[in-house]
Amino acid sequence: MDRRTLLTSMAAAAASGACSAKDAGPGSEKSGRPTLALESDGPGRWRIRSWAWRENAWHPRIARATRTDAGIDVSGPIDAADRAKVVAWLGA
Repeated sequence: MDRRTLLTSMAAAAASGACSAKDAGPGSEKSGRPTLALESDGPGRWRIRSWAWRENAWHPRIARATRTDAGIDVSGPIDAADRAKVVAWLGA
């Protein structure tokens, strides 16, 4: 593991551990939402980490994206808004 990967991993762990909206008022679950992450899984394939608010905490939702002849195919349980972002990012 090189230094950049280590520092990125440490920052991601600190950021995900610090994201809690338990003291936020009703209707403000989206405050402090962890960021959407896209990681390459090989040529034309990606792993997507989205987040869902359940049981008073953020929980990761993992999906996969693949490039097909028809465009980008996203399979897995992620937010519709996140799905649109992923297709826009990968389709560009």
